[in-house]
Amino acid sequence: MGSASAVLGPLCDGQHSSHDVLHYTAPSHLELGPLQLETCWWVPLLFAVAGVILGVSHPVLDSWQQGRGGQQPRGGADPSWTLVLAAIALFVLQYAASGGLEAPLLGQTLMGGLPTLDIVLAAAAVAIWWAFDATPQGLAMACLTAVAGPAVEVALINGLHLYAYTHPAVLGVPTWIAWVYFAGGPAVGNLGRRVSSSLVQRRRRHRAGEA
Repeated sequence: MGSASAVLGPLCDGQHSSHDVLHYTAPSHLELGPLQLETCWWVPLLFAVAGVILGVSHPVLDSWQQGRGGQQPRGGADPSWTLVLAAIALFVLQYAASGGLEAPLLGQTLMGGLPTLDIVLAAAAVAIWWAFDATPQGLAMACLTAVAGPAVEVALINGLHLYAYTHPAVLGVPTWIAWVYFAGGPAVGNLGRRVSSSLVQRRRRHRAGEA
């Protein structure tokens, strides 16, 4: 989980810097074919920690809910790789869209003054949760991620001055970033379920072989 997140996270985050959404104080620039990514040495580590937390918490909460007769995720405790990769792909698309749409939608509002970009990304994030999770525990983790993620960013920006958003709204971060974190919950959570299931099955085969 840590390795996958350490690779995927900076690739997604690089979409923000490439669209002038944010820039690092001491950046590292990577060229991956047509992709020009701006990142920093600590970014993969931070994403790795987040990946481990989300990857472990979802199977644990699923097991707890199952013991209480609660709802199980759409893909079950053992989701297919097709479902896992589809959830990740849509999360990556939402992440990229948040960067690409910020400039054209900046300042635009809908529904009584709510920012248009927030509405678009919120709808996409909730749709991802509904399509690939749809459980109370998954919703709780998505909401927790949507709160904890921006809170960590506030500390990194205002406390450590490691990077800055071009168009911040509250305490140095844009409001729409919470919906990007929200969508990451079901995407990374299903990868965690897939990995957990594989480990459980391997352990069972090993025990059967010993017997």
